[in-house]
Amino acid sequence: MKRIVFAFLGLLLASSTTVFADGHKGKVQAYLDAEVSKWLGAQELIDAVVQQNIDHFGITEGEIYNLDQRWRKEKILGGGSLISSKMDNELSAWLRGVKAASGGVITEIFVMDNVGLNVGQTNGTGDYMQGDEAKWQKTYLVGAKAVFIDDVEEEDGVKIAQASLTVARDNGFRVGAVTIGIAVDSL
Repeated sequence: MKRIVFAFLGLLLASSTTVFADGHKGKVQAYLDAEVSKWLGAQELIDAVVQQNIDHFGITEGEIYNLDQRWRKEKILGGGSLISSKMDNELSAWLRGVKAASGGVITEIFVMDNVGLNVGQTNGTGDYMQGDEAKWQKTYLVGAKAVFIDDVEEEDGVKIAQASLTVARDNGFRVGAVTIGIAVDSL
């Protein structure tokens, strides 16, 4: 009898976790469709990513590694010219406006180029290279309409799910990706 009860409780717990996971993904997707779709193709965003793609045309893995290491060192030191070039640019200012207009639903936004390097952001990331992470690999590499919604994590008492999408031109040409932190309890 105990085995049946434990099996039932295990099944109930597993199914409630699945319902919660599916529930947050559905809510986040609805928010992306209703709100993020309004600005995802904005010219300010596309132009900034395309310009960085041009600036980094032909960048080597070694150069990417060195930039990432420099970012990490600047992060430890509390800032530097590389971090400032991404935090203080026009795209980042525009993204901060998008975040503020969300009424607390969006906790962060960061945009990546066609190799996964930061282009602009509202909050500082721990590293410069995102191309080795699922947020870039499951969007930019997949296609123009790709969406990846990660599991919910708690940060400072706030339940946040990161939603990542491919940044593409109207014709479907992929230029980069964006990750948006969503406060799921605010949906």
